[in-house]
Amino acid sequence: MIVGMTVYAWDDSSTKQAGANIVKISEANYRDNPELCMKIIVEALVSLPAGSYTVVYHTDPLPYVMDFSVDGKGCRLRVTAFDRETIKRIKLPAALRVVVV
Repeated sequence: MIVGMTVYAWDDSSTKQAGANIVKISEANYRDNPELCMKIIVEALVSLPAGSYTVVYHTDPLPYVMDFSVDGKGCRLRVTAFDRETIKRIKLPAALRVVVV
């Protein structure tokens, strides 16, 4: 189960906004309407400025990492295995947070 996710830009050219956008989803909606919740999450991801991003999914029991890019044509995904080194390299503030409350 995803308990939250945080999206980080690879460079500061993709983080022109001030602060992170936060999407809050209730646990009841996540449980009862998973398709709607995933649609909201995908909409939030593709609405980010063009650029490359790393998503850290905060899941039980271990988190995992996914890289993706957004351009004028949509987004491309490249899933990678959980890598603590990737998380240690993240220097910029979050561009997007999704929280299940």
